[in-house]
Amino acid sequence: MKLRRMPFWVMVAGAMSLLSQPALAWDPATTHAGLTERALAGSNFHATLAHQLGRALGSLEPLHLDLGALAPNTGRSLKSRLDALDPAGGYRPSAEGVATASAWVRAGAVLAKTPPERGRHHFFEPRTRKGLDDGPGLSGAVHVARLTFDDGATVRDSATGQSFDLQGMPALDWLHSPQNDLGLMAFLDQWVLAVSAPQASQRETALAQALLALGGTLAVLEDAGQPAFVRNDFRGEFLARDSGSALERFVSDRYGSASLPPAPASVSRPDLDSYFVAADGNGLAQLTQGRFFSAGTLPEDIRFVSGQKQSEIVDLVNRSLRFPEPKVTSLDLRQTGRTHYVVREGIRVLAYQRNADRVHFFLDQAVHADMARSLLPQVEAYAAGLVDHLLRAKLTIVVADNKAQVTVTGAAIQAGPTFAAHLFAEDDAGVRTEIASQTLHGDASSLIEIPKGARRVAAYLRGQDSAGAFVAAAEARVP
Repeated sequence: MKLRRMPFWVMVAGAMSLLSQPALAWDPATTHAGLTERALAGSNFHATLAHQLGRALGSLEPLHLDLGALAPNTGRSLKSRLDALDPAGGYRPSAEGVATASAWVRAGAVLAKTPPERGRHHFFEPRTRKGLDDGPGLSGAVHVARLTFDDGATVRDSATGQSFDLQGMPALDWLHSPQNDLGLMAFLDQWVLAVSAPQASQRETALAQALLALGGTLAVLEDAGQPAFVRNDFRGEFLARDSGSALERFVSDRYGSASLPPAPASVSRPDLDSYFVAADGNGLAQLTQGRFFSAGTLPEDIRFVSGQKQSEIVDLVNRSLRFPEPKVTSLDLRQTGRTHYVVREGIRVLAYQRNADRVHFFLDQAVHADMARSLLPQVEAYAAGLVDHLLRAKLTIVVADNKAQVTVTGAAIQAGPTFAAHLFAEDDAGVRTEIASQTLHGDASSLIEIPKGARRVAAYLRGQDSAGAFVAAAEARVP
């Protein structure tokens, strides 16, 4: 039974006024969809589909997802989430469950925040590798109560952790978690089934599911380019005002999904985790945290004393910071009531004003504009690089004289027996059957006999190399 009113509401009404319904991360329907689309365009995504999986139209290939073929609970849940997508976004599948390959990826990026509470697992503080932790703020139970009354969550949901309690799994853990239906494991599993499932309809459904999971994976990385998500700032960014994050509203209103600033070349990193955090300091979460403030991690307002040394004021400001960077290096406090900016590398990262004997720090639209121009292209470049990283292993199938040989490139194949390649033959009815499983020595298998009458062969290879988990799949026609 869902509870709407009870006396307890009166007891917590004051606390509730501090909270608002979460609107987590970059706006899914606009910003996430746009970032993901640009990432695909800047990667080898189209070529992989066209040349590896035999999908001639590549990113524009229409794919049908058969919800009826999924487990009942999975199918119902996915249908309700897909039905909730905005038809104007260009990524909602048709009533028949058909969308282009790129649309399925964009849909996955949006579904990663559907319902919005899923975004609690997208927080990642790179110094500690911890996720969302609202311990310093009000009790998460207060927010659970808010959801119980305002959004119809049941008491049972609250007791079992199914409603949002202001805590979350670290983003990298969530990305690798088998609980994440749009994470790395789902992508790898479904990519294999996209070439190995017996029936053509099963293979197409698996490919659509793999692309949804690819989009969900990209959404987690894209949030590492939002300062609040790498500075553990849910409360200051999302709960301080009814309208949620001012930065995210600004980006969504300014750019929508189609007008995001262009990205530079895709970023290549040595492994998946290093796209977030690495010893060289060039993980996206590290770069974002060290360059930008979020609404709840600003310097504290300070008292201005006439004649006080500039160095003393700056030191007092920096001592109030929650994170070591970015630091304030100088302040212009000569005039009252005038907005000045802390500028780093030509980018306004912080606004401030002196009013009488107080110095107030804040983020305004000028800061948001500079942050967006700097952050969004970087996010796109990292996301494009992650697509190429996940699709780095390539298979080549050469068919001649009714024999096939499989070659792999892109994965760090070591000498000696390493990875098992699975080869399938497809008959005239489109049914695929495994005909061989062979450990690769070096980068190529021996010749494998193809059954008579086979019209296509397909293969997949899944394993772990020095850059992490990988999967490769390919198809080829039998001459």
